[in-house]
Amino acid sequence: MKTISFDAEFRHDGKLHHFPVPELEIPVCEACGEKVFNEKVDDQITDELRRHLHLLFPHEIRAGLDRLNLSQKVLADRLGIAEATLSRWLTDTQIQSRAMDNLLRLYFALPEARKMLNEEEEMAAAASIIMFPAAQRSGRLSELAARKAALSKMDRTFPISA
Repeated sequence: MKTISFDAEFRHDGKLHHFPVPELEIPVCEACGEKVFNEKVDDQITDELRRHLHLLFPHEIRAGLDRLNLSQKVLADRLGIAEATLSRWLTDTQIQSRAMDNLLRLYFALPEARKMLNEEEEMAAAASIIMFPAAQRSGRLSELAARKAALSKMDRTFPISA
């Protein structure tokens, strides 16, 4: 095992990101000097990508769930994603997009965002059961979309814990 400085490239959200991994612990072949990229090395690189892009780590998402006493299913429903997607974020098998990271931060940090997304979930459920007039339904959803857009422009440095 050797500790090296490594310049990484990683495609995320459709963009190629270049970033340094200053202390990458990696197996190196003693005979030829070739670097061996295994799962542990990949984990170090993805951790550094999260730091580089300022994305939440799985343990931070888990802490938000625990703090709000939410199940994965409830949070997934409120965010409008599949429970399996949230599970992949929590098990570090997939990195959430910037947009979803922003939504997670808003949801964890702001009671207003939680209320808005809870209302949107309730509205979607009601709309699927009872057919409201299209104008009434689209007006409320437009209002919620505008509120969500305004929240997304806020500073992304919300604390995870309250």
